[in-house]
Amino acid sequence: MKTKIAIACDNIGFDTKEAIKDYLINEKDAEVVFDPVQSPKDGENTFARLADRMAEVIQKDKCRLGIYICGTGIGFTCQVNKHWGIRATAVTNPYSAQRARLSNNVQIIGLGARVNGLEYMKQVVDAWYDNPFDFETARENSKKNLLKAEEDDNKSLVKPDYVAWNMGFRPEK
Repeated sequence: MKTKIAIACDNIGFDTKEAIKDYLINEKDAEVVFDPVQSPKDGENTFARLADRMAEVIQKDKCRLGIYICGTGIGFTCQVNKHWGIRATAVTNPYSAQRARLSNNVQIIGLGARVNGLEYMKQVVDAWYDNPFDFETARENSKKNLLKAEEDDNKSLVKPDYVAWNMGFRPEK
């Protein structure tokens, strides 16, 4: 079964997004289910709106992973983290990308087209994409932190009625 993934970008990250999308489809056998930016113009001044849309796609369980590419990956991940159940971070190296997923079950990574070249960025994507969080083998501290993150989200954020899964805070039943 193909892994479903969302991908978006701003105008700066458009060419890199297209290359990463091609890599995901042709090398990682992924299915891109959300790709709203079809030209650089579509990506101008849109990171807040695209963060809302990508969060909703993941919350509705149309996919469980997302990648956003802009100059640094920072602004988008700051914005998308305002949504209940979403964990996102900008990553610049393979080790941080791997740990983001293995320690925090991060659903979305932000990549910087002005930070890394394409081939290195593919290594970053691989480190995150190829290392899914596993509740059976995860560190106990990581599992406790996910439950605490869910508790904090419940205190400070509104959980939309349309959330269709547990957002990776705990194992699937």
